[in-house]
Order: sequence, then structure tokens, then C-alpha cells
Amino acid sequence: MLRHLFLHRVRNRAHQLFAFLFPKGFDGEVFICGGAFKPLLRKGLVMHDLDLWVRDRKQRAKLCQALLDRGAVLLQDFHPYCLKFRLEGQIIEITYHNVKDGTLADVLNTFDIALCAMGARFAAGRLEEVHVTEECWQSIRAKEVRLLEAYFCFIGLQKPASLLRSLHRMGQKAAELGYQVNSDHEHRLWDIYWHDYSEDERRQAMDLYFDTMVAYKGQHDERIVHRASVAYVPIPKAQGDVTPLSVPPRLRPLPA
Repeated sequence: MLRHLFLHRVRNRAHQLFAFLFPKGFDGEVFICGGAFKPLLRKGLVMHDLDLWVRDRKQRAKLCQALLDRGAVLLQDFHPYCLKFRLEGQIIEITYHNVKDGTLADVLNTFDIALCAMGARFAAGRLEEVHVTEECWQSIRAKEVRLLEAYFCFIGLQKPASLLRSLHRMGQKAAELGYQVNSDHEHRLWDIYWHDYSEDERRQAMDLYFDTMVAYKGQHDERIVHRASVAYVPIPKAQGDVTPLSVPPRLRPLPA
């Protein structure tokens, strides 16, 4: 597929999504990014949720009110992550992340999965721009689930708790699309987790995984949880003493 043709499909998809959200228009500014465009990657694929971004708290309140006026129902205020709505059976999530004066490309560079780095920006009811990052496009062409290099830089500097969630999402995207997981990127994440993260940072990553993927999304990858929980290496018997230590009487344990 040629890139300009794919961009045309992204543009058409963006128009369809905005028309569904606001058939009578919306005079604010909103970014539609990520999984909303997933059906373009595989025919028949279902969009699980529609993710929206705004610049600040004021725009978030305006967008929430517009959705409520449209007939949406607030299901959960999952602060500090997102507000979750349902509109005509479709789940809509408004992130608490403030775009501020950032561009559409800036929003996409905050993602972890390269395949999700596509989106559109609407202002005053008009489609102002669409964007598909180069890494997203190359991931589509290779039919491979990769991570954005910006995300590797982020986790290298900040050690965010989102690392395990990203590992889960890589496998999930691959299964949905019939793509392969980039093994180098997967191994890099695990290497960072075990060698660069402290014990406390690993615990925070596990807590976030259960808060967001298990409790909120209802998803659980036992393989990831097991691998992330194994924090020791068994000691072979050959490395132990052959005979028991002779303990002085005063140091021997008392009978139970």
C-alpha cells in the first residue's frame, strides 16, 4: 500500500469518527489518535475504544459536556488516566494528558507502540491535519509490532511504570493484527526492566499493570506477570556445603 493512499484512508476514517461523535458539529479542538484507526490495518477489526486528547482542563470540560449533550454516559472517572464514556455502545476515553501547545506529531510521540502513532486534529468542526509517523508506516509495511524510539528514550530517562503495560500491548496488537512482535524491542524492554529498574520501580510497574490492564481493562497476561515476578535464580545443590554446619548448643533452634 502506498503511503499517500493510506493517509487518504486515515483522513476518511477521521471524518467518519468525528461525524459519529458530533453529527451537529463541535466548535472546540480535539485530537483523535491511536486505536481509533486500528480497523484500517486489518479488515473486520473492531475498535475497542475511541481515544481523545485536548489541550487543557477547560477544553476537557467542554468536550465532556458536548459528549453528555450528545447522549453519552460517563462510566468512570479513572483519574489520573482518563474519563470513560459510552455513546451508542461505543467506549470513548478522554485522556487526562494535556497537549498544551503541542502539535499532533507531539501527541503521537508520547505513544509506546509505533502502530498507534497515527491520528487527526479537528478544530471548530474542521479536519485540520492528519499524521502518520515514519515509524508507524514502517511498522505497517513490515507487519511488525515495534516500539517508538522516543519511548525507549523516555523509559531510559524516566523509568516509567508503563513498561510492563507496553509489553502486554505489544503481544495484544500482534495477536489482533496477525503481525509479529519485534523480538529485539521486546528483549530491550525486559533488559531495561531487570537491569535498569530498581526493585521499587519494578514493583510500581507491576502495580500499574494490575491497576490499568487487569482491573480497568480486564486483561491479564500470565506470562508477563510470571516473568516480571521471578526475581531470583535457584542455587544449585553443588554450590552448597556437602555436610551440615555444626552449630553450638546455645545457637541451636528451639523445638517447635
